[in-house]
Amino acid sequence: MTQIETKKDIIQFLKHCITYTNNSLERKSKRLEKLNEEEMELAKIEIEKWEIYKQFTEHTINELSSGDLDEWINNLHNPEFSPNP
Repeated sequence: MTQIETKKDIIQFLKHCITYTNNSLERKSKRLEKLNEEEMELAKIEIEKWEIYKQFTEHTINELSSGDLDEWINNLHNPEFSPNP
């Protein structure tokens, strides 16, 4: 598999994750109306976690698409590789 194919597969996988997240957020938002105050607070925390996950995943797709993570893709099978921030 080429680097381009690998990137496309990873991006497609992440897009599926975002679709799943959007569907989950929609279900969770619909359930909010039926919750008491304590449950509401817990549900809002859970929704916030999913929204952060979605933002991170979208950011990762952008970095993959722009080539910012090419070094990571090139080193997927290199156990010595340690990415730095």
